[in-house]
Amino acid sequence: MTKRELRAAIKARIVPMSRGRREESARKIAEKLAAFGWKGKRIMLYRALGDELDVAPAADALAADNEVFYPAVDGEDMFAVADSEDTETGAFGIAQPVGERLNAADARLDICVVPLRAFDASCARLGRGKGYYDRFLRGADCFKVGVAYDEQQTDGLPTEPHDVPLDIVVTPTEIYRR
Repeated sequence: MTKRELRAAIKARIVPMSRGRREESARKIAEKLAAFGWKGKRIMLYRALGDELDVAPAADALAADNEVFYPAVDGEDMFAVADSEDTETGAFGIAQPVGERLNAADARLDICVVPLRAFDASCARLGRGKGYYDRFLRGADCFKVGVAYDEQQTDGLPTEPHDVPLDIVVTPTEIYRR
C-alpha cells in the first residue's frame, strides 16, 4: 500500500468516530501525558486539525508546570513559538501564537508532542505528507511523543530516510515505545 493509500485508509477509520468518542480519547491521552509527571520542561504541543486527536485537555494539565510552545508555519518551515493569548491564523487555518519563531535547536525543547496520520508498533510515524514535522524534528534534541487514536496503528509502516521516528506513541489504550 502506498503512503497516499494508507493515509486515506486511516482517515476512513477515524472520520466516522463520534464526537463523544473523540472527546473521551482526548481525555484519556491527557491523563496519560499528565501521569508522566513532566515538570519544568519546555514542551511543544499542537492545535488539532479536524480529524486529529485534540491535545487541548493535555495543554491545560501541562501548562501549569511547564513552558508550552506551539508550532507556527511560515512557508515550508515550521517553528516553535511560546504559547500566547495573541494568535494569528496560520497555515491550514490553524491558530498559531504570535511571537519569536524559534527553530528546533534554538527552542531547546525537552518534549515535542506530535500529531500523526498513522504509526506502527516501532513508533514510525506517517504524517499528512508535507514534511513539516520531519524537517522540524530533524533539528530537535528532544523526546518525541506521538498521540493517536488506536485505529491509527498499522503494521509495517513504509518509511524513508527523511522520516523521523518517535520515541513513544500514546493512544487511549496503549503506550508504544521504540
